[in-house]
Amino acid sequence: MPPHPPRRRAVLTAVAAAVAVGVLAAPAPAQADPAQREYGNGPERNDVAAPFHDTARPLAAPVPHPAPGVDADAPYPRRAELPVHPEDPADHSVKLGLTPYHDLAPALNDLMDDSDRVSAEVVGTSTRGRDLYLVTVTEPENRARADAQRRMRELIADDPERAARDRNLADRYKTPVLVNANIHGNEWEGTDASLRVIEELAHSAEPETEELLEGARLYFVLTANPDGRVAGTRANAAGFDLNRDFVTVSQPETAAVRQVMIDTQPAVMVDQHGYVNGTLIEPCTPPHGQNYEYDLFIKNTYANALAMEEAVLELGYTPEDDGVLPPQIPFRDSADGWDDWPPIFTPMYAPYQGAVASATVEFPMRVNNADYTNLPEEELRRRSAINTDISAATIGATVEFARENREELVADQIEVFRRGAAGEEQVVPPEGWVPGFGPEDVYTTEFPRAYVLPGQDRATARLVDFLIANDVRVGRAEEAFTVGGDAYPAGSYVVDMHQPKRGMANVLLEAGRDISEDVEAMYDISEIPV
Repeated sequence: MPPHPPRRRAVLTAVAAAVAVGVLAAPAPAQADPAQREYGNGPERNDVAAPFHDTARPLAAPVPHPAPGVDADAPYPRRAELPVHPEDPADHSVKLGLTPYHDLAPALNDLMDDSDRVSAEVVGTSTRGRDLYLVTVTEPENRARADAQRRMRELIADDPERAARDRNLADRYKTPVLVNANIHGNEWEGTDASLRVIEELAHSAEPETEELLEGARLYFVLTANPDGRVAGTRANAAGFDLNRDFVTVSQPETAAVRQVMIDTQPAVMVDQHGYVNGTLIEPCTPPHGQNYEYDLFIKNTYANALAMEEAVLELGYTPEDDGVLPPQIPFRDSADGWDDWPPIFTPMYAPYQGAVASATVEFPMRVNNADYTNLPEEELRRRSAINTDISAATIGATVEFARENREELVADQIEVFRRGAAGEEQVVPPEGWVPGFGPEDVYTTEFPRAYVLPGQDRATARLVDFLIANDVRVGRAEEAFTVGGDAYPAGSYVVDMHQPKRGMANVLLEAGRDISEDVEAMYDISEIPV
């Protein structure tokens, strides 16, 4: 294992309570080894989106997109027949020997016919109207068991102090694990790896599988960007990089994934990407998101990363024979340039909805862009097969990590919400909390007691709607009141920061902090359209 490199020490500054959303000033993203940087939804996005002007949403006012979400009451399995989409021979997956979009619904229908462990449902539609599939794998449930799971999930989020006192809850609760695949349309293999893992779990008679599915619900967003998958583009059909659209949520695909997170409340989340050789597995370099309960997050995310790394190495791919370099973990192997500061990325958003282990995986063998056009089909398929193996290995390691640590993961999720509801300070763990953890990894904030949104105008109402859509709790004053010498009228909105998802509330509302002097490089800031 390479030694942990020296990093810059973080400069800790307190953040004052504010009632307006601040804009963070930060340096432009820089190129940094070992990964090639691909930018998101900054000013250059407008040029990328130009060909899609007929479908793009107005940038001035992103429109909230409704998403059906996940029914918390219905037991599994759920056997609705998925509608089949017309065959599209131009689907870019075909050249790679991967599953074209039009074959996904038939494959899922067959799996639901063959196994009572598998359920598939539509949780949204893409910009072009393609279905977004959520696949759930778990043991069959009766209504009483499903109702019990819903009650426990709600207890964890609504009354985490009581949940923490329930010594039997972690043993009875099915740990939610979320795998998100193909959010970048031309990073295909996570979809095929997910299908492989789903099929294996559907039919396995191994005792470990039975134990896993008795104690977990495994959720798979099979392709978060079906339009990009078909077209072979990183962005969706409106030209947006969806993995920069959290928390703006200007696109229907992002709204669907966000709603899945809110409804399932995953304790573990992994996001499948490409292409970085060797396989890149988070956790990240500084700067770390200052609104995390980072002591719990890094403990679990780093442990899962090590498990995924081991699973990839066990596949036996080598630089000499296959062109595959050993995995890299940025937290351990890099100084900066691959951070988890902004919640615009899917796995950086997930901790604010309860994930205590959340990571991006970048499989190694590039098959998109110029390589897709210039390499022989045989070589592309060889690379895609390797990527699918590696993606499946990281998914398999993640679900095994969840099986082996389910009670601790549930307890840690409860603790995140409990600290928020109690208004406790963040915990700064000791140096060496995980190997390599030091002062440069300490990023914290001061949570205000509350935010007041005194306006009665449309802008304030839109902000309130935005907060609620992200599962932030917002109240309204029935009478005029005074705080700190400032008077506020009746009808003012109040965001009480003694709430379980205070990290979500604060990352949206706090004034922010200039970290220009703290780090040399960041991955991608991505300007939010306003």
